[in-house]
Amino acid sequence: MATRTHNELPELIPEIRELSAAEWGRLVDDKARQYFGISAQEFERRLDAGEIDIDDDPDVMRVAMLLPPRAESE
Repeated sequence: MATRTHNELPELIPEIRELSAAEWGRLVDDKARQYFGISAQEFERRLDAGEIDIDDDPDVMRVAMLLPPRAESE
């Protein structure tokens, strides 16, 4: 049976790095534009207004999960 050596492990694991707030904002904006052709700010506004349904489209969830956590309204 073949096994992997320790030397092969770094090639299997992608580099993990922490994003700055600005980098994270660009990532969210890029994904909103990629999937919906709108900015992250417009995506979040439409999501909050109920104009975008998170249950109807998996791409909505992909972008919504990138948004910063928000306090639930009462």
